[in-house]
Parts: sequence; structure tokens; C-alpha cells
Amino acid sequence: MAGPSTKWMGALSRSGSAEVWAPRALLLVTLFAASALIAAACSENGMGPPGPQDGTSGPDAGPGTGDPCTDGDEVECHITVGEHEGVLTCMDGIRRCEDGHFGACDGTITMKRSPFGAAPGGSGESGGWRPLANSVASDGGLCATNPCDPTCQSFEETPDGGPIDLSSTGVTYSWSVGDINELPESVARQGTHQPCTTGEDCQFDQYCDNPASGACSHDVCATGVSLLSTCSGCVTKVCQAQSSCCTQTLVPSNCARDACQSTGSSVAATGMNPTCGDPCIASICAANPLCCEINCPAADCEALIGPGSVCLAGGRCSLPTSGACPPGTTWTSTRCQGVWGPACAALVPTQCPGKTCGGPPPIWDASCVGLAESICGANCDTDMGCAHDKCYTGPRLSASCNTCVQNVCAVRPSCCLTEWTESCVDLVESVCGEDCPQQGLCKSYLPNQTDPACSDPDLTIGVPCGGTVPVCNRGTTAAPAGIEIYRYPAGAGQLPSSAPSRVGTCNPTGGTLACTTAQPIAPGECISVTGCTGLTDGMELFVNPPGAGQITECQCANNGSIYQSAMCESPGCIATASVSTVRPVTLFVALDRSGSMVVTGTGVDVSNDRWIPATNALKAFFQDPASAGLGIAFRFWPYDNPGPCSDTLGVCQSSGCALPIVPFDGSMARRLTAEPAPFDQQELALISVIDSTTAAGNTPMYPALNGATTWAINYKNAHPEEEVGVVFITDGIPSVPSPCITAPNSIANLAGNAFQNHGVRVHAVGFGDSSSQIISLIADRGGGLAYNLSTGTALQTGLRDALSSIRGDALPCDVTVPVAGAADPTQVSVVHVDSAGTQTTLPHVAEASTCGNGWYFADAASTRVKLCPQTCDTVRENPGGKVRAIVPCESTGLTSLPTSWERYQGVCPPGTKVQWGFLRYRTATPGDSSVEFYVRAADTPADLGSATVRLAATAHATPTDTRVCDETSAPPCAVDLFDVLGELPDARQDYLEVRMTLNPTSTGGGGVQVQDWEVTYSCPDTE
Repeated sequence: MAGPSTKWMGALSRSGSAEVWAPRALLLVTLFAASALIAAACSENGMGPPGPQDGTSGPDAGPGTGDPCTDGDEVECHITVGEHEGVLTCMDGIRRCEDGHFGACDGTITMKRSPFGAAPGGSGESGGWRPLANSVASDGGLCATNPCDPTCQSFEETPDGGPIDLSSTGVTYSWSVGDINELPESVARQGTHQPCTTGEDCQFDQYCDNPASGACSHDVCATGVSLLSTCSGCVTKVCQAQSSCCTQTLVPSNCARDACQSTGSSVAATGMNPTCGDPCIASICAANPLCCEINCPAADCEALIGPGSVCLAGGRCSLPTSGACPPGTTWTSTRCQGVWGPACAALVPTQCPGKTCGGPPPIWDASCVGLAESICGANCDTDMGCAHDKCYTGPRLSASCNTCVQNVCAVRPSCCLTEWTESCVDLVESVCGEDCPQQGLCKSYLPNQTDPACSDPDLTIGVPCGGTVPVCNRGTTAAPAGIEIYRYPAGAGQLPSSAPSRVGTCNPTGGTLACTTAQPIAPGECISVTGCTGLTDGMELFVNPPGAGQITECQCANNGSIYQSAMCESPGCIATASVSTVRPVTLFVALDRSGSMVVTGTGVDVSNDRWIPATNALKAFFQDPASAGLGIAFRFWPYDNPGPCSDTLGVCQSSGCALPIVPFDGSMARRLTAEPAPFDQQELALISVIDSTTAAGNTPMYPALNGATTWAINYKNAHPEEEVGVVFITDGIPSVPSPCITAPNSIANLAGNAFQNHGVRVHAVGFGDSSSQIISLIADRGGGLAYNLSTGTALQTGLRDALSSIRGDALPCDVTVPVAGAADPTQVSVVHVDSAGTQTTLPHVAEASTCGNGWYFADAASTRVKLCPQTCDTVRENPGGKVRAIVPCESTGLTSLPTSWERYQGVCPPGTKVQWGFLRYRTATPGDSSVEFYVRAADTPADLGSATVRLAATAHATPTDTRVCDETSAPPCAVDLFDVLGELPDARQDYLEVRMTLNPTSTGGGGVQVQDWEVTYSCPDTE
């Protein structure tokens, strides 16, 4: 923030010393050409715009105590009524003394040419606030605020270096903010999305700490396989910057896969045919028909399959006389079908001019991790000697890299043999006794905190309060003055967003300029911006929007806020509270029960490799106490129970695909609990239906996914506060021929619609004969996780780990304790706020072993709170609630700050006498803070010290808004110094002094400012 005015530095010193300045004798330039007019039109008091005219004018002015006038006395008055196209409307008349006081101006209306020409737009006598560029009092000139008074002179003041601020040398701040932890849930949800994956998820001057992995197969802080571009907002931005970090899941037209991707020898070339829409595939099908679908009668069965093969119903080629399909084809229970094997992909160079296969595969390497840190603000920790930190999911770790890793792998060998999954991360706490930080928290910036990776300005907006908008700079370079703040209607959806179509862009539209910053903002500092127009609660705000006035900054991800007329608080106290929002999670699980789950086309039993481990994994997941709080709706496909969802008899039956066999209605009674079945009724229903169902049928993938996403979208619309997703599990590819849609792009578009338009993530799990490209395509379009798993003994563990990752951290029962300044985290209190806003302070217990109802510290440093299981269950039973951890903040100790006296001398021509006119000002007074303006007058400097000190005005936001008193106020405002000084004789003394007292909020908050002020006087005739 810019420093205080140099001429006020003595007043701002906490030592209490104050400078006394030399008087300013401001000489009036005599206008010889107007001398006759001045003599003839001796004015009394230079009244400003229509407004306060009699009694004490202006906001909260003090009582006048001067000598009363004599009834019947008269003085001249000149008032500017209005101005249009350079023509003034003036009231010229007199004020009469009645009952010892001068009354209102009474006279006639006249028209005259303005000495300033036409106003520069707007309305009133000047069309807006006259710019105050002076750092010292202005020389007397005609008053722009009352040009009808020919002798009115004004002193216009703007402090050097910016507004006068209430500050100190202790732990105090010159700005105030609203309490983000007290925002209504509906407002907080618009700007805080947790677990966050990138900066767009955290508005209100927050940042995304330790971004969550979202729907990614591993953490962005760990190197490993390439990630799907939509798995998190952070990954989307990284992929835009460096495409080699991400898996490209493009599938040409209606074909099953890209021509460069080959399959195993038992996977039929379903969807690979001359008419699927890819000229390259069509060319290869012509060169080698066995690479593609074999459909008769277009294909000659005997020539392709062998002697004795004939064309059957449905375009199928039968087995040849030999009883076996020829090499390069496979039997699919009803036909011999082609296979797109390596030999087919090898034809690309010769059959597809300009297309090449190969090249380095995409990989999430160290450069991608670096981009996640710089673009997303990720703060990636490391374990020395390990491939990645043990608290991040990613590739397997070496047992020798870390003692904790060694102990984890002793319990779960797969963590060091195959992959370091979410289950491995969970063991870090239980096996090693070490604490992994909670991922994906939106944290408020601390006062003076910056992003060290940002070499430019980085602008944010805190929670508005007291009519002010706190604008902050979190970069390491100062932000200039004049930055625009735009307002948008409530619910306009213009805040930065991590939605797939908007992440990484700052393109709000349809806004209106509300205000601009009046001073530079130093790194780590904030300013309280006043004078923003047209703001009402709920309006969206955006600082530094696109346009001619936009400045370069590191990122625009968190430039938004929601306007609230909240009470102001010290930023040091706001930063000592943290919130964990309880957002229920509901999943629609759709499990493939086609015949291939138990037997191959050649009759080989694979139930122990597919059906049994898959269903066992699901049952273990439903029985896991960590799944407590989940809502699960479950359906098999193909299955005509409870409604038709199959492709038998040549008909694509889809009407029942959105009907779960185990329904979920959103009630707490149907959510999974930590208790086993039969106490957990939903778990009992899920286990029972799995145990009583066998596999049979084809693979109608399109209607199955359409039904799953339809249910999830409808549920999300009814429960917008919840996280809703689909888990789609299959061991195959769409059945061909089929009466249902089989094109992979069409199937994936169902997931895309659910995610892009409704916020429902679609996760895809494949194994066996499934296509890894179709699985990735569905997940990528659906913003979900993609898992291509191995069959056999590894499937049960792999599927359960996949489900655990999908469940993720969306059911938190722990809260990070923020530490700000000298705050003591051991004095933390924990409060549960339910969906109705009722607050309950939770008791503190010593440790987990003494748990009943309450909470305990989860680590020795007392930086993380964990709720006892009983309390956690209670919290989960209140969707939409939140848990707050609060640390007492150190008192700021701010006290009222008086300035030094500012002295003015009025100088008038012979035959006239100084008469003080009006005081106008602009201030910022957050919360219940205030600024008091005092005046005193005397005929000589020596007499000022003994002159009567009078309260001229008090600026405050409440109970009435008097923060700005000038011609821009509604109605126009001016403090009548003639009345404040008690009329005669003090109002006609040659010297006037003004002093201000800046008062902090009742909680010691700062942010109080005096931005500028104006004092006027006139020179009426002494006769």
C-alpha cells in the first residue's frame, strides 16, 4: 500500500509527536475586470449544491455555539441550483436572522453563463467529482462546486502519497475484510469448491493449498503416467500449456479406436470397418479385410474364413469346415470376426499417407509437475530419495527410499510392486504415525502473504464489508492505481471457474464498471476501495477484467468475489479460522453383467478372473467403514430388472436403464454407515443383490451409460449441494451387430453431457476385453477417472483401490487449524454449524482412544483437528453443514488516531471580509469505524490555540452512511461551516483549522481512510 501523506507522518507516529506546519497564506488573485461585480454582489455564504441550508448542515455535525444574531439582520446568499450546457441556474437572495439564527436562503432564480463552460457530463453543477491533484491546499479560485457565488474560494486537499490511513507499528492492518467463515453457505459455495484442484476453485482472496488429485489417476505432484486432460482443473491448464503431459483420447468419427492402436489377438475388431468414418481405417480394411469387422454378404465368408463358412442371419460368417477361425480372426460365440492386431497398425505408413504412429508417448514428468506448481499454485512436497512424496498417489515407490515407505510396503506389497495408491497413502498415518496434509483446501491468504512464484502483480478480492471492497495484491510486484473492478448481477456465473469450458480463461461478460483502485497496492498488501456504485448483496465482482484497462498479472484464476454488506473484521483474525464443508457424495454404480464376465466365446470359464473378483471388490468397498456417508444407487447391465435394459431380440431396450435395482433416495437412513450389515440397511441390500445375481447377455453400452447418467443428472438437480458421480464398470466393448448405438464417440458424449452441463463426473473402469481407448474416452469426456485393470487375482485389489480413489477425500472429518501471527493453535475451538445455521461447540478430548463425542488433535504440532467417529457420523447426517476450527487472534490494539491541525487563511479584497463556507470530504470507514472532523477559527494564528473546537461532521457507514459528503452524494451533501462555527463572529474569522480523528472498529480493525476534502470561503461586503 502507498505510504501515508508526508505532511501527515508526524500525526501517524505512535510516539504521539506531531508536526506543526507554517500557516499557508493563500493570496487571492484580484480580478480587476470583475471588481465592480464583486463590490455589487457581496455574497454572504457560498452555499453549495441544493441540500442542507439551514441549521447545522451535513452529516452528524456538532452544535454551533457562537453568538446569536440579531433578529432582522440580513446577509446575502448565492446558491447554485443546477447547470445545463454551460448555463447556470442560480438563487440569489438573502438569509434573515430569526430567533437568533440565520434561516435559509430566500431569493429569486436567475440564469447566467458558467465561468467553467459546459459540465463534462453527468448532472448537477459540475457533472461529477472535480479531480483533486494537489498535494497542498489549492490557491483560491472560483468554486467549481458553487460557481453562482462570484467570491467563493476553495481549498482542495489530496494527501501526498495517498489517503491518510489508520495504521500503527504493531500487528495492525490498514484494511478490513468480511469474515469468509460467516458467509451464507449459498454464497460461499459460489466461490469455494472443495476439495479444490486449482485456483479457480478458491475466490474471496483464497488460494488452493495442496491441490487435490481430483479424478486423476495420480497426484499432479508425482511424476508418472500421462493424465487425462479433464481429470482436474489444474491438469486441464497444464495440458493446454504442454500437451505431452496428457493422454490424447481422440477417436476418429464412429470408429472404435485410432488406427495406430492395436489390440490383443482375442479382441474382435468391433467398430473398425470401411464406413466408420476414417479414410485410414477404410484403406487398411481394403488392404487386409481380416483387420476389420467381417460382415456378409458384403464379405465372402468362404474366401475370408475358409471352406465351409457360410453367411448366417445378422451378417455372420459361420465356422469353416475345419471348426476353427483362421489366424488373424477370433470366435465371438456366434461368428468369426476380424482382429485389429499389430500387423494392422503396421499398415498405417503404407496405407495412410501423412499419418505416423509411434513417437514418444505422453508422460507426466518433472516439467509437468513444475507447470502444476507455477500455473495451479500447487505446493509440492518431496521425500528425499523417493520418486515422489509418500502422501501423493503415483507410481510405485522403492521400499529402500524411506523407512515409512518400507513399513507400508511390508503391510501392502503392491505399494512397492505395482502402484502407490490411495490405500498406500492411508497407511502412512496408520502404519508410520505420520500425518499427510489434507488435500484440496481453499485457504485465506494471510496479511502480507505473497506467492513467491509470481513475479508480476496478482490481484484478488476479499469478502466485501461495510460498503468497501478489499482488493489485494498477492504477487511480488506492486500493482498500479487505476485497476478496474466490475460488477455483475447476482447469479450471473461470471466468477472464475474450474468448469471444463472455462478453466484457465478470464472472460467475464456483461459487467459494469463499479469503481477503480485509487492508489497502488504493494506486494502482500490490500486496500479498502470505496465509492463503488450500484452494488447490492449477491452481486459478483471481478478485479482487472479483460479490456483496455487490464494490467498484466500472474493469473486471473482467483480474481472474483461476491458483494456482501457484512461487518468488517481484522484480516489477522479472519486468517485464524478454517472451514471444512460437509458435502455428501452419491454414486450411481453400473456393473456390466454380460456373459463374457463368466465365459469366453470359446466356452472357457473366466468367472474367477472377472465376475468373482469384480463383485468381491464391490462388496468390500460397500463394507469398508471409510465408505460411511456415501450414497450408493446400484444397477446391473444388461438386465431387465427393475426395467428393460438390454439389446436382445433385435431391439435396444433402454427405458429401465435409469432405474437402479438398489435405489437411493438421498436420506441419511439409506447412506452407508460404519456399522456392518444388517445394521447398515443399504449395505445389506447391495450385498444381497450382488450375491443373488449371475452374469448373462451382451454389452449394450450406450443405453446402460445413458441410463446411469440420466439418474445421476436428475439426482444432482434435486440435490445441488452434493457431489454426484457415475462409476461405469465393463469387461468389453459395445456388442456388434446391435440395435443400440455402438459408436464410441456417441457413448462418450453421454459422459460429456453429464460433466459439462450438469457437473456429474463419470468414472470408467475396464478390464478383460474392454478397449482402453474407449474407457479413457468416456472418463476424459466425463471429467472422471479412467482405470484399465488386469484380470485375475489383481482385479479385486485394483478395482477396490479404484473405487477408493473415486470416493476420495469428499467425506472429510478433519479440519486444518490455521496459524496466523502470534495465534496459539493449542487454544483452538471447534464448532459444528448445521445446515440450518445452528452452531454447536464440540468438546476437546485428549486423544483418539478417549473419544466419545468431540475432537482431538491428529498430530503433535496441533495443526489438524480430527472428529471422533461418533461426532463424524453426526456431522455427516447434516448435509450442507460445516465444521470450523478457530484460533484466537492477537488483539491489534488499534486506538483512535488524531491528525495535526491543518491551517487555512482566507484573504479578501478591501471592503470585504472572510466568511467560511462549506466542508466536503471522502472517507473509507469499514464496519463501525468512523472519522471525526473538527474545526476552530480565529482572527490571528496566536488566538487559534484558545479558540473553541467544534465537531463539524462524523463520517461512518452505520447507522446512516455518511462516508462521502460532496456533490456526488445522493442527495448532494456539504457541511455548512457558517452554522458549525456558530455563525457570527467565528464564521467570519480570517483563520480556520481542520483536524481529523480516525477511529478503528470496535474490534480494533483498521482500514479507516481520509481520501480528500475541500474547504470553501467567500468574501462578502463588510457593509
